[in-house]
Amino acid sequence: MHASADTDSPLPGGGKFMGHPRLVWMLFTVTIGFNFAFYGFRAFLAPYVADTFFANLPHAEALKQADFLFAGFGSLNYALAILGGWVADNVLGEVQSLRLGVWLIIAGLLAMAVPNEEVFLLGLAFDVLAVGLTIPLTVLVGRNYALDDPKREAGYTLYYMAINLGSFIAPFICAGWVAVHYGYRWGFIAAAAGELVAAVVFEWRHRRVTGAPQPPRFKRAWSTPVVTIITIALAPPAAFMLAHPDAMNWFVYALFIALVVYFVISSVRRGERTQGHRYIALLLLFIPYVAFWALSLLSASAINFFARDYVAPLWHGSLLGLIPWSYLLFQSANPLYILILAIPVALLWPALDRHGVNPSTPRKFGIGLLLVALGYGVLWYAIEYLQLPGGKVAAWTLALYYLLATIGELALSPIGYGLIGKLAASNETSLAMGGWFFGVALSYNVAGQIAATTTAGGIAPYADASKWLLVIGGGIAVIYLVASPAILKLMHGVK
Repeated sequence: MHASADTDSPLPGGGKFMGHPRLVWMLFTVTIGFNFAFYGFRAFLAPYVADTFFANLPHAEALKQADFLFAGFGSLNYALAILGGWVADNVLGEVQSLRLGVWLIIAGLLAMAVPNEEVFLLGLAFDVLAVGLTIPLTVLVGRNYALDDPKREAGYTLYYMAINLGSFIAPFICAGWVAVHYGYRWGFIAAAAGELVAAVVFEWRHRRVTGAPQPPRFKRAWSTPVVTIITIALAPPAAFMLAHPDAMNWFVYALFIALVVYFVISSVRRGERTQGHRYIALLLLFIPYVAFWALSLLSASAINFFARDYVAPLWHGSLLGLIPWSYLLFQSANPLYILILAIPVALLWPALDRHGVNPSTPRKFGIGLLLVALGYGVLWYAIEYLQLPGGKVAAWTLALYYLLATIGELALSPIGYGLIGKLAASNETSLAMGGWFFGVALSYNVAGQIAATTTAGGIAPYADASKWLLVIGGGIAVIYLVASPAILKLMHGVK
């Protein structure tokens, strides 16, 4: 989401470690701490608000309100990333934006630990706004490599692994250990401790980090305090939207329509047939992208409650004498699978390409969506035909659901980000990337609507939702598998 190309930056010194610049390893450490904090509290966010702030409501309504709030949290995270990226590019600079963001996140997490709904919502809103300021982390990793450096792609693979290492460890510590033994609110403190590690490590070496070659247009000596004050001022309206799902829906869909209208007008004004076709291709690929994430993001809301109420424990007693079984540990399944499968899947595409059978990008989108839909097919079949005595299903069925969703993610998500730079106009790449990120915001919103259909009571609504997600998700996937040659033609040589 940054306008300047990292290839124009002077490469920093500092030597190398294991073939990669030393500063990259520092940024990997920051990445682990940042994602530990984010996924640490995300793992139990929906159950926490259901039990703490909606406990006075009927059970079904409590789950529905928790699902809506979780969806709003995710939507704002990705929608406001556009604002955070603009501030990093134009006001603070990439390094200072990341530096400020990680410290402000700590404040938000500490506020979220207060068992008061108003304070919690303000803290959650503040965290969302602060996360937007950390968008430059991804770009700063790339600035340590020359464009033609063969280690560059491997560096981003390590970065992706760092993200998932943090998100794999976090549920075990924040949810499975701290939250279970001391209460959910202390899980926010544990997440803040992980963020503190990231903040201290970056503070230690931030002066050595190379940012964008051009100074921000609006940067002044007072930029940091002004951005901090504005962030504080924006927290109450953001908290209002979190507390009012209808207002959130209007905001998300209005912003989405505005982005679509902008790119349509931009294409018409540009008058370039090829570029217009490429934007049409992007919009067409946006549909399975949003559908995939809408299905996948249910894992932390509706599927989290399903795991709590209707999935048998994976083990009894305590793992290694420390961690008792908790349904929240399923939140580590996706990052664990990614840590295991990311490199093999990354190697699979070149191998298929050498044999002339590498699926096109549109077809990979269809494959990704089909796999997550089949995951819901597994859940539907398990509920209908494999229930254990007592009305629960075996843990392996949910583990298989996560496996299929993760393979689908690896087929769709990494190539999607690389696609933006190829299909968007060169002077609109950053905004197009922001729009692509915004697709996840839209997915969170759709996921919230889907999750609300599972709260009527009992296991039957989960079976019904899983069946329809299999049918609708699988149907869209098949359409894209069949229509991929036509979409590929619109991409004019971009594969």
